[in-house]
Amino acid sequence: MTDTDSGAVTDGTDLDRVHAEIARLDAEILDAVNRRLVLAQLAARTRVESGAPMVALGGETDVIRRYQDELGPRGSLLALELLRLARPPFSSTYRTR
Repeated sequence: MTDTDSGAVTDGTDLDRVHAEIARLDAEILDAVNRRLVLAQLAARTRVESGAPMVALGGETDVIRRYQDELGPRGSLLALELLRLARPPFSSTYRTR
C-alpha cells in the first residue's frame, strides 16, 4: 500500500494496527468526555442550588488556558467545545411563560 501524501510504502498490517489503536483511543476519549460532562453538569447544578451562577467563568478560563498551553492555539477550540457540551441547551436554561 502506498501513502500518497508521503510516498512511503506501509505494510497493511501495520496500518491496521495503527487504525485499531486510534479507534481504541477514540473510545477512551469519548468515555472521558462523557464522564467530564456528567461531573461538569453536577458542578453547575450544585452552584445553582447554592445560589451561585451556573457558570464559573474563572474556572472556564483556566480550562481554556490549560488546553491551549498543552495543545497550542487549537487547544482552546477543543476546550471551548467541551465547555459548551457541558451546558444545558439554551432553551432549557430559562423558563417559558
